[in-house]
Amino acid sequence: MRKITSVSGIKMPRNAASGINMASPVGESEAGSSTLHRLRSGRSQIHSFVRFVNLTLRKVDIVWLNYEGARVRYKTLHPGQFVDVNTFVGHPWIFRDADTGDRLMVQLKEVYEPIGYNIAQGWPPQRRIVNITIPVYTLQERCLQVLRDIVPANMINRLDLPSALKQEMMEYSAIKTRHYSSCT
Repeated sequence: MRKITSVSGIKMPRNAASGINMASPVGESEAGSSTLHRLRSGRSQIHSFVRFVNLTLRKVDIVWLNYEGARVRYKTLHPGQFVDVNTFVGHPWIFRDADTGDRLMVQLKEVYEPIGYNIAQGWPPQRRIVNITIPVYTLQERCLQVLRDIVPANMINRLDLPSALKQEMMEYSAIKTRHYSSCT
């Protein structure tokens, strides 16, 4: 398993509360995720030891937001699996359904921001357990998820629906086709 290491060099603006760098928007568009597009990893020497646990019945992509804000798939977990990750404060992580690209949650949030290890806690460090769960989707999100699964994208324009709804269905269908960089 690849361990994420810090990078020295350029100073970047930071969110003072989390130590996570705020960048200009990158990546694909998702409803309600404008802040997510500005996130990227920042320099840090403060270690964090976590265990991501998939509590869903879905395959889950664990995704690190790198120094440019690009999404890097770190690992895919099957239901009930977990992975131990050595990361750093200031390195945000997100979680997506591996088959559909739908957003998932940890600790009632879309973005996990690692908490630093304190040497006073002793050695070896205790890993923080981070449970991955399914959020409560809005009725609209859930309807679009179901329609995406039963209506092929090339058939959406043939539906007898308002054009604004067809456009939204097309955009939601595109979430399924996202690509990540690979962690090697």
